[in-house]
Amino acid sequence: MPSLLRTLGALPFLIAVFLNAFIDLGHKIIIQNTIFKVYDGPEQMILTAVVIGLILLPFILLFSPVGFVGDKYPKNKIMQAAAWAAVGLTLAITFCYYMGWFWPAFAMTFLLAVQSAYCSPAKLGNIKGLFGKQRLAQANGLVQATAIIAILSSTLIFSIGFEHFFRKRTMSKA
Repeated sequence: MPSLLRTLGALPFLIAVFLNAFIDLGHKIIIQNTIFKVYDGPEQMILTAVVIGLILLPFILLFSPVGFVGDKYPKNKIMQAAAWAAVGLTLAITFCYYMGWFWPAFAMTFLLAVQSAYCSPAKLGNIKGLFGKQRLAQANGLVQATAIIAILSSTLIFSIGFEHFFRKRTMSKA
């Protein structure tokens, strides 16, 4: 493991993997928790299905274009472009949350999933080039562990943060 981390570019790559999974899931947690707190019954079920659709549809609809782009352009360039898109989308979503604009933030779930659809194959394809064929299994495990840690920590932090701010906001209105 320590030799993997000494690989040139490994730490920035793993930080990018962590941040992408952390922020992407965090937004989805906020959207989903908002739906669960504000809506109930059929509206809640429909909106939950819409969120799931917004998350999954880009992966299904863009299967061929993503493969084409992944084969035609360097994976590091795709990851850079996807990272910049994620930064822009995250700033826009944060602004929407700050302004209380739930529906635009809700709609941006689709755009964040499009970004993820382009980034994921490039990220996974970059592992072999970065760490080498001999350490591919070990590097793949490290990347997956990084993503799992990001998912677990994002779930914890965004859920606690959501509950804190939701409770604080509802108490101030009472």
